[in-house]
Amino acid sequence: MVTLKERINKWKENRKPLQKAGDIIFWILIILFLIPGPRKVIITTLNRAVLHLKAPRIMNEEKQEQLTDMDYNWTLAWSKNQPYYFSNLRFKVVVLNFWATWCPPCVAEMPEFQSLYEKYRDRVDFLMVTNDKPEAVEAFIKKNHYQFPVLYLAENPPEPLSFSALPTTFIISKEGRVVTKKTGAANWDSKAMEKILDELLK
Repeated sequence: MVTLKERINKWKENRKPLQKAGDIIFWILIILFLIPGPRKVIITTLNRAVLHLKAPRIMNEEKQEQLTDMDYNWTLAWSKNQPYYFSNLRFKVVVLNFWATWCPPCVAEMPEFQSLYEKYRDRVDFLMVTNDKPEAVEAFIKKNHYQFPVLYLAENPPEPLSFSALPTTFIISKEGRVVTKKTGAANWDSKAMEKILDELLK
């Protein structure tokens, strides 16, 4: 039976210096991925690194869903359980994002949303919706100095705004059409996104 010491010696003999360094880095990353704290940091960093490769786009018209009066009859909540009525956003351009503090791709795209919010806050309504614990959300928002409004799920969203993964983001036109549905992190503070919003605001 080959001992661990013999395996290590064989590895030293057969691997070049750069290969050894690569092996060591690989195993360090594997170990860090197994530890919750570092794993979240690594995944968030990787997601941020690839955000620039993904830009949102408007769906083909046949794939766009039209929200009905019943769909707008959806109630959310502020952190203190005060109701917020989605019907307030009728005839407005809306960016609706479902997220959580424990979701690395969600966390990765938050700076993009903050930047976009600063540019369009007076013309576009942003709803960052979560089912996370309010104390965790409030600490996260305060730590990162985010200003966009955060709401909580008081009831399931209507079918056209349903989702199966986090993050999921919808862009809704003034006419109530869901023109974009994006699952996964994206570069929301991009020329592509600005073009979409500018077109919808006309």
